[in-house]
Amino acid sequence: MIFLWILVSLIIFSILVLVHEYWHYKTARIFGIHVEEFGLGIPPRAKKLWKNKSWTLFSLNWIPLWGFVKITWESELYFNIFDKKWARIWQNEIKSALETGRDIFDKKWQELKKSEKKYLLEFLKNQRPGENFFEKNIWQKSLVLLAGVIMNIFAAYIIFVWIFLVWAQPIGVNTIIPTQQTSYVLPSFEQAIENWILKEEPWILLYPIEESIAFQSGIRDGDRVISIDGLEFENIESLQEYISSFPLTPIAFWVERDGEYIDLVVTPSSEGKIGSYLAPNIVRNEDFKYNFWFLESLKVAWEETIAQLELWTRGIYMILRKLIFPEVPEERSEAIEYVAGPIGIVQVVTLSLSSGLMLLSVLAAVISINLALFNLLPIPALDGGRLLLLWIRTGLERIVWKNTKLIGIENMVHVIFFILLIALSLLIAYNDIIRIIWD
Repeated sequence: MIFLWILVSLIIFSILVLVHEYWHYKTARIFGIHVEEFGLGIPPRAKKLWKNKSWTLFSLNWIPLWGFVKITWESELYFNIFDKKWARIWQNEIKSALETGRDIFDKKWQELKKSEKKYLLEFLKNQRPGENFFEKNIWQKSLVLLAGVIMNIFAAYIIFVWIFLVWAQPIGVNTIIPTQQTSYVLPSFEQAIENWILKEEPWILLYPIEESIAFQSGIRDGDRVISIDGLEFENIESLQEYISSFPLTPIAFWVERDGEYIDLVVTPSSEGKIGSYLAPNIVRNEDFKYNFWFLESLKVAWEETIAQLELWTRGIYMILRKLIFPEVPEERSEAIEYVAGPIGIVQVVTLSLSSGLMLLSVLAAVISINLALFNLLPIPALDGGRLLLLWIRTGLERIVWKNTKLIGIENMVHVIFFILLIALSLLIAYNDIIRIIWD
């Protein structure tokens, strides 16, 4: 079954990546940019699938954790070609010089031979003018880079519309990440109580500390207090007050455990304590579900999309803060536990499989939001990092000078971080599998 769950999680993730990459591709084509390859997964390439009418190769790669779109000339081609004033000239200037017969020189200050000029001119003519990424303006480039993120958010919204229109239940309660927005699928504990998603039933729960008086007296995690010395208690405060009133005095506990009623005798310490946590008997309302009309679904789905954006933004910030600036050493280990890749969602997918298509759809929407925000991080090789470096380089070229070193540095940074991201993805996938097997 583990392999089935891993397969399901990878299918969900791959579909969402496909949506993300398709809209990079589609937006590039809208602006007339040629796309050389549309790849699903991380190289090496496993199979060439087909080429469409635009001569874009669609391929399948061996590592099914990501995807990519290879756009023609994301950076302008540059050559070590100079004019008479020993100034480097760029692609369009080189083509113009070759066509008009102007003298141009290589880096050794030697004029290009006729055969070299002919080859270079043929090469430049074979390029598709206007179909290169670098030729577009900064706003078109930015939209191409952001298209995948925008469509992942939009895909989540459409999924939420369908979920709330048909039927939905929360997939859990958020007790870790504080948020100001109201979430319908991952409500906070307070929201869940307020909306009757969780309800408080009679009896108080006991959670004894190991080797404490309560533990040694036979109390176990989740025991529900029916009565003490024949008295029933409606809240934790009154129960605590009663126990503390009888230090070193045996008192009779009547508890319920897995449908069985048990009598126990517990003698509080001299301070009137038994060494057990007390908790209200909060249970999930199994009959709870949302029902919205179409227009309500449009509104609620948008609210949920915003809530998930805030929730996962705060979550990413919390993980990064604990990893980089932990207040105590334990926080770093705690943050690592939160980090998971597509295989790591198996533990949630198993719940979704047992609960049907609807909960699986909720999970897909949440992952789509997560995927969008991850790609928006200002890390080179991700969409956010590429966008940031694009604007930095464009600004430097306009303010300072147009220098080939800027292009070279930017490309090198992307390559280095791409390799690091692949390594990190493999490490996270390995940890996910080990965690699933051991759990």
